Amino acid sequence: MPMSGKNVIRLFSSDESSSWVFPIIFEDEHYLALDKMTHMAVTHSQLHPERPSLSELIQNSFDINARWVEKRNINYLGFAYRLDFETSGISLFCKTNDARTRISDLLGANQEHREFHCLVHGSPKDDVFNVDAKIGWVAGHPEIMKAGKRGKFARTKFEVLERFTGMTMLRCTPDTDRKHQIRAHLNYVRLSPVGDSSYGGKLLMLSRLKKNYRPRRDGTEKPLLDRTALHYSKIEFEHPYTGEKVKIESELPKDITVALKYLRKYANGQVSNN
Repeated sequence: MPMSGKNVIRLFSSDESSSWVFPIIFEDEHYLALDKMTHMAVTHSQLHPERPSLSELIQNSFDINARWVEKRNINYLGFAYRLDFETSGISLFCKTNDARTRISDLLGANQEHREFHCLVHGSPKDDVFNVDAKIGWVAGHPEIMKAGKRGKFARTKFEVLERFTGMTMLRCTPDTDRKHQIRAHLNYVRLSPVGDSSYGGKLLMLSRLKKNYRPRRDGTEKPLLDRTALHYSKIEFEHPYTGEKVKIESELPKDITVALKYLRKYANGQVSNN
């Protein structure tokens, strides 16, 4: 039977000087889904070489035969897909090469349903809208994608969940799987993700929301959100082995939840009927 709930695993750095705790949000004999925190890549990141990736931390556990590895009697855990360094949420891993091949075939055929939550600058005219725009590489900038007339076909559905003064919380449902698809499509319609400097976003600062804001004595201010406000919240698919419907969900992380609290207080939040 699949497992979900409050189970966690602790992953250590190679020298065991640092550790990170990851909630297990789904597990069966073939797959394991972790709730990934922000500021951690799934695989080694050339942009953030100082930070260990989730895959590297998992390999460390295999090297020392950690208790959670021994308990499951596994010798492999391969990622099903990558998440960006700053994106939080569902990170799915496969316990065998065959399980990885099967889920890759399913995801490659776009047979899954995925949902993300994203806080953006701006306010779309419609509560529900689609973006159909090809996504391609930007010459000289390998980590930035551009939506437009060139590249591979891509489609994303967006639904307004909550409106604020100058910002909007969206549910994003991509029908295709392109690199930076949601971020590029939002930038294409001039709705840059909050905190996403690569696609026109700015950090969310309390001083921009609260009148009579008082800074610290040293004059500095810590942002409410210090990363791209994008969270992988749900995936649904037909299990490659059993044929049963699988639904994996991840709650909004604390940093986005806190940001929404301040927006509701100081930026006149209005919940959509969607």
